[in-house]
Amino acid sequence: MCPKPTGKEDERPLDERSLEQFERKATKKVPDKLAALDNGQALKPFEVLMAEPEALAKFSEEPVESMIPEWEAVSIKPGRAPDFERFKPEVRLGNKPVTPLWVQGTDERRTYSNFSYPWGCICKVIAGGSTGTGVLIGPRHVLTASHVVNWSVPGGVSGAVEVHRAGADVRATSRINRVFAYTRVTGSVGWLELDEDYAVLELDEPLGSRFGWLGTRTYRSRWDGDSYWTNLGYPGDVGGAMWPTRQWSKWLDEHAWDFGGGRAMDTNADINPGNSGGPMFAWWSNGPYVVAVVSAHERGGGDNYCAGGRDLPRLVNWARSS
Repeated sequence: MCPKPTGKEDERPLDERSLEQFERKATKKVPDKLAALDNGQALKPFEVLMAEPEALAKFSEEPVESMIPEWEAVSIKPGRAPDFERFKPEVRLGNKPVTPLWVQGTDERRTYSNFSYPWGCICKVIAGGSTGTGVLIGPRHVLTASHVVNWSVPGGVSGAVEVHRAGADVRATSRINRVFAYTRVTGSVGWLELDEDYAVLELDEPLGSRFGWLGTRTYRSRWDGDSYWTNLGYPGDVGGAMWPTRQWSKWLDEHAWDFGGGRAMDTNADINPGNSGGPMFAWWSNGPYVVAVVSAHERGGGDNYCAGGRDLPRLVNWARSS
């Protein structure tokens, strides 16, 4: 019970010291008819498995095939959610509207809400207070960027994944059990980390088996400059990071100076911090494949970057075989 009011109309609010009178321990159990409402639970920190270069090299870089469920419709384009475009926030410098530096030319990102495959495989990732984008790439596996996982949380990081959040609607949720990564990318993404900025999240629930998943494969430099690629994400500046966005006919350009299993690449896709971890994918004759994830943009304007290479499918194969 709270202290009874004194009835004095001119009584002052309590100062900080006086608030101690409210502190007490619970004295009763929650009534049975109300206990059913208490269906939430604290998430436990997930296990982290880091890939050693020699161990990761043992896994195949062959494409990991997509899975299109027979019970899901397939559509080539997701359509548009026009009712929500008008809520896009305007970016201003002083009293003048400006274009964010990570949007190149005309902003081509559009919100959508479409449960059909592959659009329904998009995921919003919440890990350690950080949020980003991911995509289903296995029975219970989600591909995202390493820096979306907030590695610096004391005592370990916990997290969850929402499949196809569109406003207040979410198809399904699952806690993250384990994370497989090559590099712990923390803070800003450095040049030595950019090409390895990806991670695979192992979920508690087999959401990929329910909704399907996209395949993964190694990006090839012979595709440089060709506008094959579609990007999905949850940018904060379009839809308030609550609506998935799509943009297609984007190009990638692998860095010629980057060597090794991880490869950095430029892109003309428009990105915002909420796009981090979002897939860059295209269609082959047997389905869609992800070749890279959104990683970073250059402060001061200019280039946007993705991370891919042969270590991407290797990491997926490792996570799916564990």
